[in-house]
Amino acid sequence: MNSISSPTQARSKKALERFLNVAAELLADNRFEDTGISQIAQLAESSVGTFYRLLGDKDVLLYAVHERFVEQGRSAIDALVADLSHSDLPVAKQIEGFIQGMIDLFAGHEGLLRALVRRSSADLQFRQRFHQLNAYIGQTFCRIVLTRQSEFGHPQPQQAADLSAHMLLASMNYLTMVGTLGETPREVIPGELSTLICNYLEVAKH
Repeated sequence: MNSISSPTQARSKKALERFLNVAAELLADNRFEDTGISQIAQLAESSVGTFYRLLGDKDVLLYAVHERFVEQGRSAIDALVADLSHSDLPVAKQIEGFIQGMIDLFAGHEGLLRALVRRSSADLQFRQRFHQLNAYIGQTFCRIVLTRQSEFGHPQPQQAADLSAHMLLASMNYLTMVGTLGETPREVIPGELSTLICNYLEVAKH
């Protein structure tokens, strides 16, 4: 499975965008699996023939929705990092802001991510796509915190930042799939995770 080719005609581009929007809504409502192609075409105000011409099958549609989400996610992360890099916030607050940005990014996309997890167990390309955004998030997180590594007491700051990134991603994925992190109220999760990470990095107290 490869990325779908972008249509050249404006009419086809609009039809593809409608198919992607409908699929995203169905995924958000956990109805994608039970909705047939003819119904998807109807909801997209298009035809089954156009669906097959542009996409071919539902797996390609799911892949295309996630590809769009990854692209939008990268742009959102880049904008978030730009804001944080121009702030004078202490490292703990920068980490907290980054985590809040991740929570906001994944909010409303739980159905999409659950569908991808199911596909990933049997399909290598879905698994690779599922990990792509996670890798970008982890690399970006490391880049942010390592600009302040002089404030860390941990003897291996790069290793510690990498492990922190993976632990953060595991927490974000669990929060997305389950909706909670145990008994911790959702609104305090960014601050609490930031505290955990800063304690592990041994960030100097000011």
